[in-house]
Parts: sequence; C-alpha cells; structure tokens
Amino acid sequence: MVGAQGDSASLLAHGGRVGLREVATLAWPVVVQMLSVNAMLLADALFVGRVSTPALAGVGLAGTALMLVHSFGNGLLGGVRVETSHATGAREHGRAEAALAQGIWLALGYGLPLLAIIPLTGVLVPLLGAGEGLSAHAANYMAWMLLSAPVLCLEQVIAGWLQGRGDTRTPMAASIGGNALNVALDAVLVLGFGPVAGHGVVGAAVATVLSRVAITSFLLLRVRAVLQRSAEWPRRAPLARISAFGTPMGVRWTLDVTSWLAFATIVSWVGEAHLAAHVIGVRLIVLTFLPGYAIGEAAGVLVGQSLGAQRPDLALNAWASATWLALGLMLGLGSAFWIAPGWLLAPFHPTPEVEAIGRQLLFIAGAFQVVDAVATVGLGSLNGAGDTRFVMALSFLAAWFVKMPLVIALAWGLGWGAPGAWIGLTGEITVVALVSVWRVRTDRLRPRVAVAMAHQ
Repeated sequence: MVGAQGDSASLLAHGGRVGLREVATLAWPVVVQMLSVNAMLLADALFVGRVSTPALAGVGLAGTALMLVHSFGNGLLGGVRVETSHATGAREHGRAEAALAQGIWLALGYGLPLLAIIPLTGVLVPLLGAGEGLSAHAANYMAWMLLSAPVLCLEQVIAGWLQGRGDTRTPMAASIGGNALNVALDAVLVLGFGPVAGHGVVGAAVATVLSRVAITSFLLLRVRAVLQRSAEWPRRAPLARISAFGTPMGVRWTLDVTSWLAFATIVSWVGEAHLAAHVIGVRLIVLTFLPGYAIGEAAGVLVGQSLGAQRPDLALNAWASATWLALGLMLGLGSAFWIAPGWLLAPFHPTPEVEAIGRQLLFIAGAFQVVDAVATVGLGSLNGAGDTRFVMALSFLAAWFVKMPLVIALAWGLGWGAPGAWIGLTGEITVVALVSVWRVRTDRLRPRVAVAMAHQ
C-alpha cells in the first residue's frame, strides 16, 4: 500500500539536477498506460467490426460524443495531479493526502451527474448527423458507457494522484490488467461464447465498463491506507486549490476537442479521399504523439515537485531535459514518415488517390512532430507550475485564431484539401511551441498559486 511518507517519489531524492534519466523514468510507464487505453478502444472496434459496419460506425460516433462529455472533467480532475506534485515536492504529506481525499469528492461530484445523460442519448446522438440505424447503435453504446462515468472519474483522480507523487508504474499496471480483461470480455460478450449469447455493441460497452470497474478497484486498494487516514468531508480550501489548477485545464480540453471536431469537419467538406487520408494519418500520428505527451506529463510532475520544494532552478532543469528527450524521440519517430510513408500507409489498403494525399500528410507530420515535442513539453511544464490559465488562453487563441483561419483559407479557400488543413495545424503547433518557450524562459516557471493559499 501507499505509505504516508512518499519521499522516494519526491524529486528531492535526485539532488541538484533533473536529467534525461529522471524524465524517462517517469515518462515510459505513462506511454505504456496510454497505449493500453488506446488498445482498449481498438479492441472494442475490432470485435464490434465483426458484427456489422453500422455497429462499428456507431461505436466510433459514440466515442466522439463521449469525448465531448468527458473533456472538461479530464482537465478539472487533472488539478489533483498538479496539487499533489507541489505538496510532494514541499514534503507536505498531509496536504498531498488531502488532495486525494478531496479529489475523490470532486470525482463523484462531477461523475454522478453525468448519469443523467443516459436517458437522453437517444435524442442527443442523432444531433450529430447520423442516420437512424447508426444512431441506434451509437446511443446504445453511449448509454451503457456512461454508467461507468463516476468510476472513470475516480480512476482519473487516483491515477493523477499517484503520478503527482512520482508513481507512474501503478496506473500503468492497472491499465494493462484492465485492458487484458476487456479483450477477454469482448470476445465473450460481443460475439458470444458457449452458452453466453453475443450482444454486439452493448456487449462491448459492458466489457469496457466492467474493465473500468476492475481498474478503479485495483487503484482504490492501492491507496486504501491513505484514504483511511485522510477521509473527511469536502473541505473548501483544498477543493479550491485543485479547482484553481483544474478548471482552466478543463476549459482548455473542451475547447481543444471542439476545435478538433471543427477541423475534421472542414476536411470532410473537401472530399472523401481527403477525409480518408486524414483519418489514416491521424491513426498513425497518434502512435508517435503518445511518447511526447507522456514526456510532457512527466515534465509537469517534476516541475510541480521542484516548485513545491522551492527549487525553480530544478523546474527549469526538468523542462530543458524533457524538451531534449522529446525532441530526440519524436524526431526519430517522425523521420519514419519521411523514410517509409508507403509502408506505413499499406496496411490501410488506400486507393491510389488516398495514398497520394496520405504521403503528403505524412511529410507534413514528420515536420510538425519536432515542433510538437517542444509545444507538448512546454504546455506540460506550465501546467505543472500551475500556470493553467495561461495554457488555456494560449491553446484557445492558437486553435481558433491561428489554426482555424489557416485551415479554412488553405484547405477550402485555396483548395489544398487535407494537406492545407495539416499545414494550418502545423501553424498552430508552431505558435504554441514558440510562446510556451517564451513563457518558460521569461517567467522562470514560478508557481502560479499563492503560497498563502497553499497552506489554507
């Protein structure tokens, strides 16, 4: 079980420098965890795809709707990780444990009301523009998946708390185990096995819900001792600190999701070949994006712990080390887009037109991978410092006043299609990278929540 004195998780154990090893140690389990989460979604799609094409499309549509539903909560509950990293760095273990207990209340307060959406799924899903048959599959999947909303919120809080202490391996282990369970349950509940009848889309949702329950149960057992010590009714001060960090991140997540949906919609207007190439390109860059994102999350934890320990020099050191690590890794991964685009596209069996467009997209992706490494680590570091309002404002302005105008002008106005849209995306990422570096260098990663507030 997790003990009270998480000194081994604290950055102070690393002495006067945070190098590539410290960043990589925190980051690689996050990569595995995120790959496992994506594998869970992929397993649902693979099994449902054997039922029917409309069922598979319905799961995809429901996934988009669920992403919108959970977007704000993803950011809000991330405030637990930031608060915990600051408290851990300051060796304020009571405050760190309070962050977990109060985060549990916040998770329930956000997740339980989402259950009210379940009766409305049949009305909401058709608003996304799907036909009657597709909407039925999507509404069924979404309704069952929403049953796990409170559980998913609890999982996010506990995983974030552990990561804030420097323990990224426990959430990874839980995710891998839950993913294995999901695959086994999918095989039985989607397609049927022996006396158990297959239930298609509903079976896939139930399998995922049960797997989420298993993951959260495992995580609860791991922090049981902490919760027994720190269990208390909601308290205003720690909830205010978590919300001060998390609310801007929640707004940012929501704005990012909506801008991405608008981006995909514009690409779809250009034509089916461009949309198909875009979808294939996204599937490929997700795999290379995850390591950079994980390094950014690790940087945020290390920055938060450094500032909690009143060591802004170590915070800058963590940012620099994470940036170099992400640059090297994502440059290596992105170069595959230039070297072997045909091999990467081949498994998707594209038509000649789609392949031609896809090659252009991968060439662009190879370039913005490098810039994205800087942007991702910069945003993660600023979030770790508690500078979440600046990150929110930067993300909003870059998405809606840089990316979207460029996408409309290049993809639609000039008729460049998906490649034009991806050039617009590159513009957004470049602005975010440059501004985040400027913010880190000029602001010196100062903690953005008043010290007095931290001790309330």
